[in-house]
Amino acid sequence: MGTGPLGIIVVGDFALASGMDRHIAFAASVLGKSNQTLAWAWLIPADRVQFASALHEAWQRPCAVACFGGLGSGVDDVVRVTVSALQTGREQVGLARHPARELDGVSVCANVAFFSGHPVRSHQAFERWWLSFATAPDPASGADAVAIERIRWTLPESTQAIEARRKIRSAYPTVTQHLTSAGTAGGGEVMLTFTATSKGKAQGARKALQRAMNA
Repeated sequence: MGTGPLGIIVVGDFALASGMDRHIAFAASVLGKSNQTLAWAWLIPADRVQFASALHEAWQRPCAVACFGGLGSGVDDVVRVTVSALQTGREQVGLARHPARELDGVSVCANVAFFSGHPVRSHQAFERWWLSFATAPDPASGADAVAIERIRWTLPESTQAIEARRKIRSAYPTVTQHLTSAGTAGGGEVMLTFTATSKGKAQGARKALQRAMNA
């Protein structure tokens, strides 16, 4: 199986005001069929600033994330406008854009897949996406899949570490780097996580960074 627990973001004022949401219950029922669980769920208003903060945090999480709602037309499209602004902002500070793609009609950016807020339109698409994602080959098999590599990382970052990460981002533009916590199992250690569409790419970036750090 290609993945573990799933995070959920629901964008919309109704869900926030009522504290109730059909997307979360539906996603939990789909995950339950494969003995998976929700890692967390956030309800946020349709506000670009708050959505940008939630999306930035979601990109740091070492799990897949499904975002429901916020899609629209023009200025009402909170999702696409915000994703575009964050991607442009990354370029302006010298970071690689997060890899973005379409999977069976679903827009995906890094580890986040975006779905309509309308249950009739989104739930079938979510179930197809999750089935495809959850049954993808395990990254350890070496087959193309969503692959993750991790190494322990020291904070605050040294000048050498910052420069090494910059060089690897330039050399491996499709590999995403982000800092995560190893959690209870890892004693709360900080990890540098590499996410890519294949094990070879993620592993190559990880090894290149380790060589740069040891040079």
